[in-house]
Amino acid sequence: MKTIFVFLAEGFEEIEALTPVDVLRRAGLSVQTVSVMDEQVVAGAHGVPVMADKMFAEINPEDAEMILLPGGLPGATNLDAHEGSSRMILDFAAAE
Repeated sequence: MKTIFVFLAEGFEEIEALTPVDVLRRAGLSVQTVSVMDEQVVAGAHGVPVMADKMFAEINPEDAEMILLPGGLPGATNLDAHEGSSRMILDFAAAE
C-alpha cells in the first residue's frame, strides 16, 4: 500500500496538518507525518509540539501516493527551504 506523507516544518498550521491525518487514518489509509527539521518533534504555528512518525531521511519517495503540505508561517517558509522535500515535490508533480 502506498503512503500519504504529511510534511511538517517548524511553524506549520496545526489544523491543516492534523485534521487531514485524522480523517485519512479513520478512512483506513496509510498516513505518515514526516519531519523536515533536524528534530522529530516539530512545533506548530501555535506552539503545539507534534512527534512526527518519521524523519525525512527515513522515507522512500517511491512509497508516496500523495504529499500533503500544511501551510502556516513560518512553516511554509521552512518547508520551502528544505531541499529534499522541494526536490521530492517537484519529482512527484513531474511524474503525474
